Amino acid sequence: DSHLKAFMASLHKLQENEVMTDVTLILPDQSAIPCHKVVLMAASPFFETMFQSGLKEGAEQNIKLDFADSHTIKILVEFFYTGDIELTEENIKALVAGSEFLCCKHLKAHCEEYLVDTVGLSNCIDYYRYGQVFNLKLLIKTAFDFILFKFREYKEMFSFDKLTEDELVEVVSCDRLNAENEDVVFEAVVHWVNADPDAREEVFPRIAPLIRFPFCSQTAFTDNI
Repeated sequence: DSHLKAFMASLHKLQENEVMTDVTLILPDQSAIPCHKVVLMAASPFFETMFQSGLKEGAEQNIKLDFADSHTIKILVEFFYTGDIELTEENIKALVAGSEFLCCKHLKAHCEEYLVDTVGLSNCIDYYRYGQVFNLKLLIKTAFDFILFKFREYKEMFSFDKLTEDELVEVVSCDRLNAENEDVVFEAVVHWVNADPDAREEVFPRIAPLIRFPFCSQTAFTDNI
């Protein structure tokens, strides 16, 4: 490890001092990052393909990049040279998208671990959807399991009332749904319908069969109908 860290530090110093750099990345804000093609190729299959394809773009001295904002690209390039990266709530989504674009599987997996560790009431629904966009299977499972386990706290879940019909059906129909009683399920569905009654009242008949009405209390009917 000490040898690897020393090697990476030396490599980064060479890049910072522009020693033997042979390509320059031009970012959206027009700032420039001198780099070594071999480092970019080793770190990213995207760059490996670009520089070995024989296409004009790969032979140019200046490579314009616009797949992410300049700050995100700088973080990614620094990661290529140092192996270090600081993941935060503010940059995590941009880094997932960037690692996806650059085909950096290990970085994408590292980002997914961060997301999994930070699933909570404020983001579980957002992360569930986000995981589907970028095929983050562990995040999808973790976020969905969290929604099921914390279902009794649905009113505290950010975006619960913005669930699509299909998403609500998927949750309510799951055998692992952790509801204290059927009243909670009934009240949650009514809460969801009331968030957009004009559009959702007509789909209620599809969701209603998923509620076990015989197990609902009289109070639940009185309070919600």
